Amino acid sequence: MVRCDCDTIKMHIGSETPTRRDKTRNFSSWSDQGTPLDGTYAMANPYKTVMLPLDVNYAGLEIMMPNEKIFIADLVDNQPVETVFLVASKAVRETKNGDPYLCLTLQDRTGTIEVRAWDNAIALDSRFEADHFVAIRGRVSSYRGELQITLSDLERVEESEVNLADYLPHSKWSADELFDSLLALIEKEVESEEVRRFFAKLFSDQEFQSRYKRAPAAMSNHHNYLAGLLEHSLSMARLAVSMGRHYNAYYPGLVDVDLLVAGCIIHDMGKIEELHYTRAFEYSTPGRLLGHITIGAQWVEETAAKMQPPLDPNLVMQLKHLILSHHGRQEYGSPVTPKTAEAMLLHFLDMVDSRMAMWWNACESSIQGPGQSEGWSDYQRNLNGSLYIAGDAARGWQAKGQMPPMGSGPGLAPGPALRESVGKENGEVRVEAEEDFGPRTSTEDEVTSGPDPNLNLFGE
Repeated sequence: MVRCDCDTIKMHIGSETPTRRDKTRNFSSWSDQGTPLDGTYAMANPYKTVMLPLDVNYAGLEIMMPNEKIFIADLVDNQPVETVFLVASKAVRETKNGDPYLCLTLQDRTGTIEVRAWDNAIALDSRFEADHFVAIRGRVSSYRGELQITLSDLERVEESEVNLADYLPHSKWSADELFDSLLALIEKEVESEEVRRFFAKLFSDQEFQSRYKRAPAAMSNHHNYLAGLLEHSLSMARLAVSMGRHYNAYYPGLVDVDLLVAGCIIHDMGKIEELHYTRAFEYSTPGRLLGHITIGAQWVEETAAKMQPPLDPNLVMQLKHLILSHHGRQEYGSPVTPKTAEAMLLHFLDMVDSRMAMWWNACESSIQGPGQSEGWSDYQRNLNGSLYIAGDAARGWQAKGQMPPMGSGPGLAPGPALRESVGKENGEVRVEAEEDFGPRTSTEDEVTSGPDPNLNLFGE
């Protein structure tokens, strides 16, 4: 036998068989047709050893050595593609004429893409299941403004033959780094002893903590990668600190910052039960029957029930309200609409952070790519259109300031709390940095009016 370890093996057949003359075929496509030539061969998939018979004329054999992994984010319209993906979902459907076709969602660490096989759907479907790795051959096309692949062939690939890191998308920060930043924010910013006790109990469950650190924030659209839930929640919590201070200085006593921060941390925690994310992301049975909003509200009650002394019942009710109302409208899945200032802010913080992530996903390559020319993104269905990127066209008026350095986690960590106090010597108002984030006590030197010292919404 002759052994060839290669990515793809093709043969230009020049035998006496007229039906095979001048055809280029891949061995994986022969598996449904019996032995194409006299002799024996073995083919499991394009990434395994292929054994060919010695008694065959191999004139014209073309061996293509392994290609590097082609990532979804690098695909372009009309591009032929031969690479390995993870199967996120699959289904056999029917055309208007009643013909079966194969409908797939494939993924790697850079995203997902829809795939259609119009021919041999039943045969191809029998070769693999969801959550399997598959080597595919096809061509990229654009349909309704989004790329998809028209499939011509595929074979299953064993997990041992792939690098898992290429197929499981992950936050740019490590889960441990993000979680440490979240705990530091709670320690520094949350003053209520009852809220602090709640989080101490919630995260004392090591299984819950591990799943919270690993879960994606969504199946698609935003933060749909491992540790995405943690990244999204931390980003919102950082915004909540700055926004809560801003409106407390603007409208004194309107917003409880501790409650708002708590809502950001727990609003989507039900996602860790709603989704499966060991490989391809999919909805679990509890996720389909209950949903993350109901699951999260139940966990608040269950956590509070384990605490001694008991958690304040009003706090339990308000925490549940934050989760139940954070989608903003009943038609969006919330059983109640926001009825507190904190719940209303939480809803909009969730909208802002998720939409900015979607905006970045659509525009990142144009913003960070070479040239940065003026232009438009591809059509974004969830944002109702294409997005404008000014690029060099804005050079005439944009400031040349430096971008802030990337820190530990999304955005900027909140700066020190600011308060106004009356100068003892001449009665002037001055701004002081708050060194201690413990419980505050009112003094006769504090004032509740005057210029707003918190105009920088995002901290420094």
